Amino acid sequence: MDGNEPAFFDRRPAASGALSYGSRLVVRDTTRVLIEVIPIFIPHKNSSTELSMKLVRTDKLTGEQCEMTLKSEDLCVLKRHIAQALSVSEQDDDGQYLVLRTDGLGAQLDASDDAVGAIGSALENRRFAAQLAHHVNPETLAKAFSAAVRIGELRAAVTELQEHLAEGRYREDVYQDWCERHSWAFGNAYVARDDHRVIGIGDHVDLLMKSTASGLRDVYELKRPDKDVILYDDTHQNWYWSAHTAKAIGQCHRYLDTLHRAAEFGMRPARPDIVAYHPRAVVIIGRSHDWDEAKLHALHGLNSRMHGIAVMTYDQLLSQCHALLSHVTAADEATAAVATGLTA
Repeated sequence: MDGNEPAFFDRRPAASGALSYGSRLVVRDTTRVLIEVIPIFIPHKNSSTELSMKLVRTDKLTGEQCEMTLKSEDLCVLKRHIAQALSVSEQDDDGQYLVLRTDGLGAQLDASDDAVGAIGSALENRRFAAQLAHHVNPETLAKAFSAAVRIGELRAAVTELQEHLAEGRYREDVYQDWCERHSWAFGNAYVARDDHRVIGIGDHVDLLMKSTASGLRDVYELKRPDKDVILYDDTHQNWYWSAHTAKAIGQCHRYLDTLHRAAEFGMRPARPDIVAYHPRAVVIIGRSHDWDEAKLHALHGLNSRMHGIAVMTYDQLLSQCHALLSHVTAADEATAAVATGLTA
């Protein structure tokens, strides 16, 4: 059957009701061996359904079976490896190949047509290609190209956030989606976000971030960028939290209590692996691009008086992204230059 043709697919619930199974898909069926794949769909209340696959090999002569289950992340890695191997299989000769994903390069908004053309011309130049073949390790070259694509993706993400703010997009779900796709914006202190966000009855956090160092979780609460962060009291001549910020701080206080109570046992029974011990929370709200130094100092001062909760603006998040991008760009360019021996 052609891979583009429609196929019948039966998805049915398991007896437990906790997950669903798909039809058995035959990979190989000979007189001796039957190899099948069984899709397993694991639903989550607050994230997309997770896909796993069970591989079953049956020896028809002995009746012996062996099974292996691949999780969702395993399938993504396998899919990438298969795509790369298939692209190499289209070539007739053995050798060392650089398999490069190029669709991400187009996302670099500041990449001019001249720059793209120059890269293409250089790669087509036989003399240049010979130099690379003799002096550059193909694996190192692949890493250098991957770094360039990664920097382009980060740069495109920063540009996207800038456009959201500049064009006055104020809905929380816009920034929720952006933060879920770009958890790197919160720094290398975190591994990634969690898909699971329900931490208790009535408590649904925006982002749970897993600490790189401890494996414990911190909370990020997102509010609208058009809301006031702090206000000034002319009578008493002091700054104070706006009503929107104060409500968000109160929410985080409840979240932290819930996570702290769950520290010993995790969030049983749904996610026993998610634990927190003295967790932190960060509220992201409002803009600060037009603030003067006194107001920025006031926000810093109010934050310093709180314990376990901090407030930052979307412009401060954007500045943090620019700093991270500059650091990654400088590090990757230096590594690539040293590794390849190519200089500008």
